Amino acid sequence: MDLVCRALDNGDGRGVILAGEYGVGKTFVARQVIEKLALENLVVSLRCSSSTEAIEYGAISPLMSHLEQEALGSPLAVLQGITRNLNERAAGRGVLIFVDNIQYLDKSSALILTQLAVNGVVRLLAACNSLTEVPREIVGLWRDGIIRRIDVLPFSLPEARQWFELILGARVSEAAARALWSAGGGIPRFLDVIVHEQIEAGTLVKTDNVWVVTGSAFVCGGNGVDTVMTALGTVSESERLIAEILALSGGMPLNQIMSAVDVAALDSLQQRGYLDISQGEFANVRLSNWLMAKVLRKQVPAGRSRELRRRVLEAVDASDRSVHLSFSEAIWSLDCGVPLDLDQTLLAARDATQSGHPRDALRLLEALPGHRSLPRILPELVSARIALGEFGAARNLILNPDLQIDQLPDRHWVDVMLLRAALARLQDQSQEIAGEILERINTRLNCRDGDSASQQANSADSELLDMREDLTLGVIEQAIHDGRYRAVVRELRELHQSGRSSETRLLAGSWLTQALTLTGSAVDAARVSREIDLENLGGNINFPSSEKTGSALVAAVIASLSAERIGRHNLWVPAGMFMGTRIACFAELSEGLVAVYSGRADNALEYLVPAASQLKELGQRGTWSLAIAAIAYACALKGDNDMALEYLNQGKEGAGHCARLVSTACSYFQVLTSAELASKEKAIVRLFALADEERQFRTTAVEMVFVHAAVRLGSVTGAQRLLTLASGLQGPLASLCESFGRGIVSRDVNLLVVVAEVAAAQGDALFSRDIARSALKIAGENVDRVGMRLAQQLIRGGVLKLGQVKVSDEDGQRLTGREQEVAVHAASGASNKDIAAKMHISVRTVEGHLYQIYSKLQVASRAELRETLV
Repeated sequence: MDLVCRALDNGDGRGVILAGEYGVGKTFVARQVIEKLALENLVVSLRCSSSTEAIEYGAISPLMSHLEQEALGSPLAVLQGITRNLNERAAGRGVLIFVDNIQYLDKSSALILTQLAVNGVVRLLAACNSLTEVPREIVGLWRDGIIRRIDVLPFSLPEARQWFELILGARVSEAAARALWSAGGGIPRFLDVIVHEQIEAGTLVKTDNVWVVTGSAFVCGGNGVDTVMTALGTVSESERLIAEILALSGGMPLNQIMSAVDVAALDSLQQRGYLDISQGEFANVRLSNWLMAKVLRKQVPAGRSRELRRRVLEAVDASDRSVHLSFSEAIWSLDCGVPLDLDQTLLAARDATQSGHPRDALRLLEALPGHRSLPRILPELVSARIALGEFGAARNLILNPDLQIDQLPDRHWVDVMLLRAALARLQDQSQEIAGEILERINTRLNCRDGDSASQQANSADSELLDMREDLTLGVIEQAIHDGRYRAVVRELRELHQSGRSSETRLLAGSWLTQALTLTGSAVDAARVSREIDLENLGGNINFPSSEKTGSALVAAVIASLSAERIGRHNLWVPAGMFMGTRIACFAELSEGLVAVYSGRADNALEYLVPAASQLKELGQRGTWSLAIAAIAYACALKGDNDMALEYLNQGKEGAGHCARLVSTACSYFQVLTSAELASKEKAIVRLFALADEERQFRTTAVEMVFVHAAVRLGSVTGAQRLLTLASGLQGPLASLCESFGRGIVSRDVNLLVVVAEVAAAQGDALFSRDIARSALKIAGENVDRVGMRLAQQLIRGGVLKLGQVKVSDEDGQRLTGREQEVAVHAASGASNKDIAAKMHISVRTVEGHLYQIYSKLQVASRAELRETLV
């Protein structure tokens, strides 16, 4: 709006034309501009339509009611009459004419409006879908620089999230914002319809005063259909045909769609923002607007759908067709009555689940004749239920005694048993159950090994090698779940280097990053992370870099959460489905963990509060507990003790059955919160107990995290242990901790000051503040005034960087408000007399304040005071 107003207020500017697709908000922007300029201008609004386009002067007829009949035959007389009338009505003010849908402007009206703008009688504000459809007279104004073109674009994700929060009056989770935004292609008209239809359907709900999605598929109601059909009224027949094909197919390779449709129409749709085209060697194209795709799939009659499918198949060479159908193509075939064989269905169902559409996977599988008696489809059925978050249904399927699972071929039996082990981890089952399942798989494969060896075919048995690798991954996943990272490092290195599939190598690399991070090899972990590009594993959901967290524990948690994306390269979650919602929520949680660890409490809460509400709605108890513990710590850092205690008590309800890594991170933030709220001594005891537990698991880096936290809280006796641990570990934090421990042991204030400065330079203002607190305490005990002054200076710098964090007695004596004012004046060079005059106090009072200031800040002159305050 401001850009439009500036263009209209420009002395040489004669107008603005707003260009953008239906629903993007052109009219809304224009109305805001009109409201702002209405006091200083006569505003005339004209609305064009297909009916006015066919009438001479149809668009500007409201401006011609005062003209005599004989004047209508002369364009010059019409122009002069309208000019006189507008000037009289304006009474010295400017004239602003707004023309909506200017693409429907009739030729005579276009001529008059053009001359009014050229003559400077009016400023023109117009809105259109595309400049190519606008009368050439108006386009000429733009080409000659008389009016300016401003494109109104769809919302970006951050803009959409702000807009959602404005219209809904509460925070919106990242997962909900992303799902809604992608469903409507960022176009406000579509977004508004989608939001209200999801609230009505119960797929968008408010939990703890945060709007979240439930993980169920979005619905499309009557308003959605009407909005889409109105938008489609602006596209050509060729463009609509392309939209229908892409809606029915769910997307196609670019080369295939180009061979089946008018390429010019395809280019037009892309320019208008209706298409998403992926980059890379095998570009894929699909509709960018989920709502439009949903409506078109419902609106296209069955006969036309079959005709379009034949058209696509005839246009595409057999050699260009995929080896197997994508899930969307399989759904289209199903809708057209084209039967699919079992192998095609299984591959398509797996594609659907991995792409975030498990409902479509179930539809494909359940369409198979006699599917209830087909044990081969069981793994895909269970995977789809797990992807929907329906763990109970998945468990019922996999434990159904009528399926005679032991009669399955080895490949399918192994898949089923591995899913059983995964469910045992996901639900409240003992570790022995998952272990027993994995041992059963090993026993059966050993028997097959013997059979293969007797047939001298072991080396050639590719299926057996695949099953062995899958079993190894299952065993490793169980070990990671239990916290036994060091025990699987060797196997992970082997799989990362020589796994049989790219997905296996990626997954092993991600787990290896976690294991190396937690066992103290941060440099090696960073190298592996870069090799697999852990922050960009696919899809459009990005996680923070684990290298920048500073904490091995937080870095490992982020690596664990981001690994959820592996195997989901085509993940697209416009419909709020469980899988994509969960991953988007994990990304938001990760950002919050990075922020709270480094002490940026306000920034952390912006991520953590919506993430916690979303995780609660999805039933993710373990990660919800972690978010709650981190929120409690953020509140405690801010000094909001009541809220911190409330969240701490919520978190103590327990994380349920979750991975040990998540449980450990929960404990870390809970103990730090209790240290801020109550007894630091008790917190230190608990931190050492947790460190001892990590020593048993040989996760040395996490042991250092807990010892490091205890020393930061004031444990002098733990400094030597920190020094010893850190000296054997890799990474910047280990180096800092080693120097920190050495400084405490040797009571070296200068070393601690240097370490605090390094921590601040690395972006860890909270650690810098805590090191400076230790330096201040030692300097005070040694009556080291210079050391005290330097330490206090670092503490103040850290507090300024952290924002709203509470200040304690450990930060040194604090100046009162009056003392701060006197200190600023004195540091600037003002004399006592000048300060007294400025503050309307006596010189003796100024002297008294300066005495307190010098004492508290450990300075002896104005020069030292100036240096300290700077």
